[in-house]
Amino acid sequence: MGTEPRLWWRPPGHHEVFTLIPDGSGTSTFHFVPFDPLQGAPEMTWKGHAVRTEAPKAGTLPHGLTSEVKSTTKEDHVANVRDALAAIEAGELDKVVVSRAQVLDESAAPEVVFQRLCHMHPRALVYLMHHPAEGTWCGATPELLLRAQQHDVDTVSLAGTRRDGSEAAWTDKERQEQQVVTDHILDVLKTCGATDVTLNGPHDKRYGALVHLETRISAHFDGDLHPLAKALHPTPAVCGRPVEKAAAFIRSKEQHNRTYYAGFLGWSSPLGCAYYVNLRCAHWAANGVILFAGGGIVAGSVPDAEWSETEAKLQSFAPAFLP
Repeated sequence: MGTEPRLWWRPPGHHEVFTLIPDGSGTSTFHFVPFDPLQGAPEMTWKGHAVRTEAPKAGTLPHGLTSEVKSTTKEDHVANVRDALAAIEAGELDKVVVSRAQVLDESAAPEVVFQRLCHMHPRALVYLMHHPAEGTWCGATPELLLRAQQHDVDTVSLAGTRRDGSEAAWTDKERQEQQVVTDHILDVLKTCGATDVTLNGPHDKRYGALVHLETRISAHFDGDLHPLAKALHPTPAVCGRPVEKAAAFIRSKEQHNRTYYAGFLGWSSPLGCAYYVNLRCAHWAANGVILFAGGGIVAGSVPDAEWSETEAKLQSFAPAFLP
């Protein structure tokens, strides 16, 4: 297919799978945006028509593998968390998200993984994307970045993580982490000219065996939606605050290039848009499948507990990749 992507997605709460039929005069545009453009991965957009389709069968995608990525060791991850805490203690950062990569030497076919994730996570956006240059990506994300119908826009502030079934109350640290995300989103909406902003939450948001704190935020917005999404991204839920300093910390400390992990993806049309943060995702590389997970570091974070949080996040979707 030349430079055209192969693309499938299953919207949250739906049973139907959609694909994009490439067409330069199409009514829908699909966007695949990196976490940090300074790390080199390009923003990709494709116009076409979104149509219902069958889920892809194993063997549909060509084998396109990108360069090797190494697993992050516990020692390296804990060291990065300690460095993050030092930067917070010094007043350089309020929060920073430290992520890690885990390599699975063997996995099921991407098409099989996509169907498994659809079954495992009915309320997530599940997608499978193959691009000749950027390789194959698949994920099941619970986190909305921006949804709009006409001039009504919705977004969410999502932070804090625990295993489902925990009886303990949310800690001040977890509530503070989530409030940082909420404040950032409200600042961006105000700066971009949104009006009639309303908040609902925070409430518990379940994702598989995990629970997060979520506040839903609605507003009226008359401007162009894609620049608003770019202004919201990256939120402190995946980067930190202040955003520029947190992104610089991530570039200097993480051994892997996030490329599209913690970026955003979704579609836009003349009637609105639906963009999701690219979490709980994986990328097929030359040495296996690379899974990504991270956690927000704020004052009071415990390095070993942060490693355990990333383990829980990986376990929430890693079983879908087993051969």
